[in-house]
Amino acid sequence: MNSIAIRPLPNQRQGRLMLALIVALLALPFIIGAGLYFGGWHPSRTGHHGHLLNPPRPLPEQMLRSTGKNSEKWKLVLQVSGPCAAECTNRLDEMRRIHVALYKNMGRLSRAVLTDQPDDPALLALHASQPDLMVLSTQPGALPEITDPVLLVDPQGLVIMTYPPDASPQGMRADLDRLLKYAWTG
Repeated sequence: MNSIAIRPLPNQRQGRLMLALIVALLALPFIIGAGLYFGGWHPSRTGHHGHLLNPPRPLPEQMLRSTGKNSEKWKLVLQVSGPCAAECTNRLDEMRRIHVALYKNMGRLSRAVLTDQPDDPALLALHASQPDLMVLSTQPGALPEITDPVLLVDPQGLVIMTYPPDASPQGMRADLDRLLKYAWTG
C-alpha cells in the first residue's frame, strides 16, 4: 500500500485560520485585562472627589436618634469643634447651595452640623434662618479617626465619604448627583 498524506483542502485551511483569528480576537481583551490586573496597574484618577472610607465608620447612636424624620435620608454633615466662625458659616452656606442644586433629589438629602457647642449663637441664628439644618451635639473627639470637616452619611448612619477643608462644592455636588442617581435608599 502506498501511504498518501491527506492534505486539507484550501477552503478548510482558510476556515481554520479564520476560526483561530476569531478566538484570538475574543480572548485578547481578557488576556490584556488579566495582565494589567495582576501587573498591579490601577487608574490614575478615581471618579469621586472626596475620600472614600473603607470600611465605613458608624456615627454614634445618640446622634442617629436625634435626626428624627431625617433618619432615612442621606446626610451632608459639617463637623465643627468650638464656635462656628466665618469659615464654618461659609461652608454651611456652600452646603445649602449644594443641597438646593440637587433639585429633584433635594428631598433625599438632609444637612446637619455636628458640634460640641450646640448653644453657639452663630449656629442658633443659622438654624433659625434655615430650619432644615439639623444641629447635632456631640462630645469633643467623638469621631477621632475622621479629621475632615465634611462628612457624607448614608441612611443607615455610616460615614462613607469625607471631604477635606479645601474640597470644591462642584466636586461635592458631582459626587452627590452620581450617588443619588444610583442609590436606591434614601
